[in-house]
Amino acid sequence: MDNKKFRNGMLFGIIGAILTLLGDLLIGANPASDITTGSQMVDMFIDAAGNSELRMVFGGMLGAVGIPITALGYYQLYERLFKPLCGIMPTAYKLGVFATAVLGGAGVHLPCAVIPMLYKWIAPTDPALAASVAERYSNWFMMPSMVIFGVLLFAALIYQTIVIFKGKTAYKRRAALYNMAIGVAVSYVLAWAIGKNAVGNGIGTGAISIGHLYMFTMFYADMPKEYIKEET
Repeated sequence: MDNKKFRNGMLFGIIGAILTLLGDLLIGANPASDITTGSQMVDMFIDAAGNSELRMVFGGMLGAVGIPITALGYYQLYERLFKPLCGIMPTAYKLGVFATAVLGGAGVHLPCAVIPMLYKWIAPTDPALAASVAERYSNWFMMPSMVIFGVLLFAALIYQTIVIFKGKTAYKRRAALYNMAIGVAVSYVLAWAIGKNAVGNGIGTGAISIGHLYMFTMFYADMPKEYIKEET
């Protein structure tokens, strides 16, 4: 096993999470507007429509680039924790890595910047049509990618927890808690506690990125000695 590749993979996971979080904040760190459509997701996009086009472009592209970089970290976890194993878990985890690399950035994050821009461009002429276009684009283009991405990544995270907790890796069993889902849950609770302002909305939008930042930072900081020593 290549220890240097694994360590670099965890660093890539951290870097990708930071880039994506910056993109999330550029898109989602906005105060709530008075406009409501009945769809919480569409309302979030309308809140973001007040941002400049340049801010939305940078927000979208940071995540489109950052999430595939994060997937490099997942791939090294697959190589080290799952590839030596037999059964369904290695295949399921690899599918989660694939979904993150292919769908997470271009299929989920980037549309979060595109939809507010569509609303921004159409709303001056017809606000009702703008909201309808935003909702349809979300439902027909972003949601299918989000569902596939979410299901495959969630399955991978479950298997990750099982493999570590069963002691099948060099990591201590406590590393089963180094799970992106825990960071996401804490972020959502914090966002709810803060409320619908720029800070709360930014944390809620960046929950997945915060979860990834927590997970890869902990995997790097608590790395087993076997993964740290240089190979001869």
